[in-house]
Amino acid sequence: MNEKELPDHLREDNLSEETKTLISSLPSTKDFLGKLYNYQGCWYYPNTLLGVRNFQKGFKPQETDIVIASFPKSGTTWLKALTFALLERSKNSSSDTNLYLNSSTPDLTKFSSPRLFSTHMPLHTLQVPFKDSPCKIVYVCRDVKDVLSSFEMY
Repeated sequence: MNEKELPDHLREDNLSEETKTLISSLPSTKDFLGKLYNYQGCWYYPNTLLGVRNFQKGFKPQETDIVIASFPKSGTTWLKALTFALLERSKNSSSDTNLYLNSSTPDLTKFSSPRLFSTHMPLHTLQVPFKDSPCKIVYVCRDVKDVLSSFEMY
């Protein structure tokens, strides 16, 4: 499969020069989908790494933000739905904004408070933007056997 046939998050042709310089110095390996780079102890595809770096450099948490973080298949969506229901129980509509419609790195400043985010980024990669922030972070941990079961079934 050539570079043009790959999904956007696996391609390297639209990376910034700063990101290209960074990934040239990182350990890398290939899997069946493409090249992976080890950044801060985690393996990322090129554009996913770009998103992580943009988040670490540019995200400014607000005091009322709530961030739910977990490993995939650990209950993130379920906990986010419960949290959203608690936050929005007095209202009837959900957000009609398609976060990734125009960009893989959306402008999060246009969302009203309290903002609710979820991520699968490891906890240590969240520490840069949240170091001195009073916002709330919920980190979900789940028994690895249950996570493997969820990967297999869903």
